[in-house]
Amino acid sequence: MQRFEEFSAERQCVRTLEEWRAFCAKWFDSSKWPRKSSEQLASESLQKRGPIRLGGRLWGYTSWGIDLTPEARYEYCWTLHVVGDALTFPHMKDRPTPPPGESWTQECPYCEISTSQIGEEICPQCGRGLVYVYVSD
Repeated sequence: MQRFEEFSAERQCVRTLEEWRAFCAKWFDSSKWPRKSSEQLASESLQKRGPIRLGGRLWGYTSWGIDLTPEARYEYCWTLHVVGDALTFPHMKDRPTPPPGESWTQECPYCEISTSQIGEEICPQCGRGLVYVYVSD
């Protein structure tokens, strides 16, 4: 997030799969990202008991092993799913229409919540746009 303006400007220029791969190589090398300690993960696990009902839907908590701020996590996931998936899996852009045995979820990476009950595209907790995530059995 320290170079967000540069990141955002470059993200807006990504139009092809080759450009996406170059963008990922530059911005998404997670090998250097901080990891959560086992104590952090255990504490989060106690706080994230669910499911919870929000906006008339049932939500479960998600968890990350990487220690990013909610803003950085949201931008990372939004970019992966909205920009990257559209280029990497163009046949899946007319979502959500799951074939038998496969499904979509809607997730808010900022709030770390997810639901398989597809509906409103705005997070009922923070108001950010939800991302669609394809899940296969």
